[in-house]
Amino acid sequence: MDRNDIIKKVFPHSLFGYDPIAVDAFLDEVIRELDRLNNTVDVLRFRLAHELGDAMQQNERLSVELEYAEFGRRVNDFIAPPEDQQELPAPETVQETEISEQPEHGAEQADVEQGAKSEICE
Repeated sequence: MDRNDIIKKVFPHSLFGYDPIAVDAFLDEVIRELDRLNNTVDVLRFRLAHELGDAMQQNERLSVELEYAEFGRRVNDFIAPPEDQQELPAPETVQETEISEQPEHGAEQADVEQGAKSEICE
C-alpha cells in the first residue's frame, strides 16, 4: 500500500455514515505517516548499504593482513622453528665439536718435553 492507494480509496456513502471531511482528514494523516515511514526505511537502507560496504572492505583488508601474518609465521618457522619443534643436534656432531675444542694431546706433550729439555740444559 502506498499513498496513491489511500488517496484513490473511495468509501460508499450511507444515510448514517461517517463524516467525509473527518475521514479525509484522517486519511491525510495516514498518508503523512506512511511517507515518513517510507523515508525512514529509505534512510535505513542507505545506511545499511553503506555499513555493509565498509564491513566488506574491512573484511577484505583483515583477510589480506591475516594472509601476510600467516605467510610471515611460516617463513619464520622455516628459518627458525619454534623451540619446542627444534631438532637436537645429532650425537656425532656433538662429539666432533667437543673433540675439536680440546687441545691436541701431541702439542701439549711436545711443550712439556721442550720445557723439560730447557730445564736440563740450564
